[in-house]
Amino acid sequence: MKKIIVDIDNTLWHLAPVLYERMREVSPGLPPAAEWRQWDFWRSFIKPKAIYAILDAIHMEQERFRPFDDAGEFLSRLKEMGFSIIVASHRRQDALDPTARWLQKNALVYDEIHLSYDKTVLFNDCWGVVDDSPETLGKARDAGIVRAGLRNPWNEGEDHPLFDSLKQISEYLQTQL
Repeated sequence: MKKIIVDIDNTLWHLAPVLYERMREVSPGLPPAAEWRQWDFWRSFIKPKAIYAILDAIHMEQERFRPFDDAGEFLSRLKEMGFSIIVASHRRQDALDPTARWLQKNALVYDEIHLSYDKTVLFNDCWGVVDDSPETLGKARDAGIVRAGLRNPWNEGEDHPLFDSLKQISEYLQTQL
């Protein structure tokens, strides 16, 4: 069975607005998410330790947040296309339970959850990856696997297949089979 890696944050749910609100508490001068033109835009506004603490807190509260309206249909479509789905996220291992509960609560189908700070360890056995990170998408391109993502201000200037909806991504993936 073909394996596909599917990111969570800004792929299955809209992390950016929540992250923006939490980061503004630490750095009031932070520009809104629509102006985040670089993946590491935050480095000018907030220290790494602070942003990682904010992200960790959000991940531990994952159940509070709703997935994108088309996330369930997207994942179901991947299953119909014959994929084994590895939901992967840059998260600490102690976020596994909140992540799994969120997926179950929202009836989001998957086969495996992978939490680590390096998704590339999964690339050797995978057909493709769906992610918003230009770094992850670039590494997927370099590894020769299919890649796609939702278009965001921080990735739209990159040379990757980017789309406005998960439905468009599933249609694109179908053409790559």
